[in-house]
This record gives sequence, C-alpha cells and structure tokens, in this order.
Amino acid sequence: MSKLRLLQESTAADKAWMAEVGAVFGEREAGLARFQGRANGEPGSRLRELYDCYVKARDAYGAQ
Repeated sequence: MSKLRLLQESTAADKAWMAEVGAVFGEREAGLARFQGRANGEPGSRLRELYDCYVKARDAYGAQ
C-alpha cells in the first residue's frame, strides 16, 4: 500500500475517533481528553473501537 494511502487512512481514522471523543466528552474537553489519555474508551465501547482503529492505521503509516 502506498504511503499516501496509509496517511489518508490514518487521517480518516483520527477524524472518526476524535468525532466520537467530541461526542463523549464535549468539544471543549475533547483535546484535553485525547492528550490526557482519557479518550481511549472502555473495552467493547465504540470509543475504544475507533481508538484501536486509529492506532492500527497510525502504526501502519509510521512503519513505512
């Protein structure tokens, strides 16, 4: 897979995850929740599913 495609997938996963973070924590707290480690979600939650997808896409991009 091309580096560009991996970047696009990582960016899309990040946006989807952060949209859910905003829905859960509110837009004001979303950025803080992300960088304070509170935005990972509980196992089995939609937030955790999106976080795991983001991490996988980010790591695939970083491995290139």
